[in-house]
Amino acid sequence: MAAAVAALVRKDLRLELRTRESVPAMFLFSLSTFVLFRFGLDRETLAGDLASGVLWVTLLFAAVLGMNRLFVAEREEGGFDAFLLAPVDRTSLFVAKAAVLFGFLVAVEVAAVPAFAVLLLGPSPDKHCRGCSRSSCSPTSGSRSSARSWARWPSRPGRAT
Repeated sequence: MAAAVAALVRKDLRLELRTRESVPAMFLFSLSTFVLFRFGLDRETLAGDLASGVLWVTLLFAAVLGMNRLFVAEREEGGFDAFLLAPVDRTSLFVAKAAVLFGFLVAVEVAAVPAFAVLLLGPSPDKHCRGCSRSSCSPTSGSRSSARSWARWPSRPGRAT
């Protein structure tokens, strides 16, 4: 069974390296889904359960797209019929397809997770943006306009309101 799985994995990887249709399609699908969620939810950043849900749903649909593309070649080229005629265990086909799909998903996640962080998670919490209104901001952490607005802030300690 291991030899049949290895042969099928090599065949699928060689086919992907020649055509380059599954992994780029999965990545572009993920990227376009992140853009749609960014504008569809009308938020600049996501956090918590919503962020993890968007990431999981996107990767799940990318996996479905990858599975479809993995099995289309077998169906169109008669690979299933040839495999059924071969004297090998039938489960080796599904084990090989699962291993190849796992590799495709790893490749997509390596590129899609940083894109997710840039598009939907926003700046990291230790960096300050211009219009920051957090209490940890100081007049020197932003631009002049934020320093002026900080000076006019009524709840600043030591200032009469």
